[in-house]
Amino acid sequence: MSRAVRAGLDFVAALDRGSLGGLARLCATDAVWWVDSGPDRRGGDPVLSPEGSGRFPLHGLMGMDAKLALMRELGPGAFPTGCRQIPRRVVAGARDCVIEVEGHGVHASGEVYANRYAFVFDVDEAGAITSVREYLDTIHAQHVVGDGSAIPRTTTEHPPAPALPEDLPAAARSVLGLWVALAEGDLERFAAPFAPDATWWTDSGRDRRRGRLYARGDIAANGPFHGVVPIADKLAAMRARVGSGAYASPAIAVTPRRVIADDELVAVEATGEALLGDGARYQNRYLWVADVGPDGIRQLREYCDTLHVAELMGYDAEVAR
Repeated sequence: MSRAVRAGLDFVAALDRGSLGGLARLCATDAVWWVDSGPDRRGGDPVLSPEGSGRFPLHGLMGMDAKLALMRELGPGAFPTGCRQIPRRVVAGARDCVIEVEGHGVHASGEVYANRYAFVFDVDEAGAITSVREYLDTIHAQHVVGDGSAIPRTTTEHPPAPALPEDLPAAARSVLGLWVALAEGDLERFAAPFAPDATWWTDSGRDRRRGRLYARGDIAANGPFHGVVPIADKLAAMRARVGSGAYASPAIAVTPRRVIADDELVAVEATGEALLGDGARYQNRYLWVADVGPDGIRQLREYCDTLHVAELMGYDAEVAR
């Protein structure tokens, strides 16, 4: 087990116990914690907003000490009986890793909090965590944990594409090829790497049951917030959206920024940009985890800022549970 995986699993275990001291002991002194920021795209940009948005829970970049202090202040009152964190899958790198996690707790308001996360951990040479990047369903987080205040809409400027390693395994190259085809609006080429019985998962906003990872979702229920659906249904929905004039650009231009590959699992951190038909700029940040087998991509799990999707693309973030 790599240092990154050990540190990441220990972090999730400490989070599950509610041990803020345990979290602090796992981190380097200058460690940071990032969560995306909904419609406030600038607030989630670590370069343009190095102090974050100042808005909990969708806070952008925070120093680990400040994040833990906030959790110490809010946590006991917010979740009187705790909030469980159960690791599900790990994509291992030597100095970084991705851990998919399911969280569950009862908020002080009586609302059930049932989020699904992908945590990206970076560690230093000693195995101390230097960075935590947390991808989760921001609609659900804001609904249960947010203070109800409006989030302003801002835009950002994504940095230039980084150079990715040239010696990536074939599974990683097949996943990266998806985004070249999507940027050109070529959905037939986009579909080619998927296995015939592949599925696509994305979380489901207010309707937590639809987004369960081991249940059938519903592509027709509320646009992109569909849970696990067959790839044929997902592609049909994508073709309909591209053909509807929703985009002034060909489709969404996705820029991969980091790849972590481990046997048959491939994780890709990326940014996405599109000009919508009404002139608005769609600017999301993603973490995809792909299961890749001999017959192609078997499942794609998409973590992104769902609140930004809803706010920009005209979907209802308040669909009843």
